Amino acid sequence: MFFKSILSTACVLVACSSAVVAETIIDDVGRSVEVDLPIERAVIFNRYSVEFARAIGAIDQVVGTGASTYRDPDYWPQFTEANVVGQGQNDLNYEAIIAKSPDLVILPRNGVYEEAARQLEPFGIPVMVITAWDTLKHVENVELMGRLFGHEEQAENLVDYYIGYKKLLADRLEGVSTVPVYFEETRPLVTVTPGSGWHDMIAAGGGENVFGDIVIADEAAARGNPNAFTIDPEEIVLRAPAVVVKLEPGSYTAIPEDQFSRTWVDLIGREEVRSTPAVQSNNVHVINYYLAGGSSKITGALQIAKWAHPDLFADIDPEEAMRQWIEDFQGLPYQPGMTYQGGF
Repeated sequence: MFFKSILSTACVLVACSSAVVAETIIDDVGRSVEVDLPIERAVIFNRYSVEFARAIGAIDQVVGTGASTYRDPDYWPQFTEANVVGQGQNDLNYEAIIAKSPDLVILPRNGVYEEAARQLEPFGIPVMVITAWDTLKHVENVELMGRLFGHEEQAENLVDYYIGYKKLLADRLEGVSTVPVYFEETRPLVTVTPGSGWHDMIAAGGGENVFGDIVIADEAAARGNPNAFTIDPEEIVLRAPAVVVKLEPGSYTAIPEDQFSRTWVDLIGREEVRSTPAVQSNNVHVINYYLAGGSSKITGALQIAKWAHPDLFADIDPEEAMRQWIEDFQGLPYQPGMTYQGGF
């Protein structure tokens, strides 16, 4: 089993029947974090990391999370307002966190983990960086969380699910030319670049991000970050995507078809989109944020593959993979209808 470097281990008997193990773990950004395992009380920011906790059977060990998670009660029936300890990964309520007496706080690498570590160190609360949205680190992150919470077997079940679909994609796409894809965030003219999990999702699905040549470090800060980079409309025309995919703000509950339709009509009504090969071949799609992001975006990668290489994936239903993620790992009934494609 993969597990990040352990620098020291010591056992202390508790109540003569269980053991707490003190370990030092190297986290996602190379920090050494000392924790006592298993974690009994965790505060976790970022939906993807909380999903991992639920998928491995550790949701009852999560005592605090962000308001953005709590605001989706259909998907998170386990949480109440009392579990909210901040607005999100960049806006933490330290007083509320401390009041929860957590054994560990988990943040992604694009969260305020450095500030959190400074604020919480005097209270003996460790902060660990685990970036669950990173498709390239899915296996190590899931196995690490399984180790942290004492649910190694359940974690391996999730790893097997992910690796199975990852291998399917790799096997069928071996030696196949990539297809240019324009992937737009929820806001118009906002896309993704290398360094984003969305970019890696496109690549895993046999697509070529048409803005994959952007180096964020060389761009003006005002244009954004890898997950939300603002572009000029004429750039879309010049890069000639064969597939256009638009994220629709959504949640676990089904998005009404008329909402999907409005987004699709608005999208193809834009001159820069109408000028692409994607429109000419009717390969323009809207996708629910939840399908795109399921299980480190493996479900999104399957959907990209289905649209970019329809002949190779004619027998694959990405929504079946999403159903497994929702029902088998999140413990909720699946609600179909996660994508939309209009007609010309």
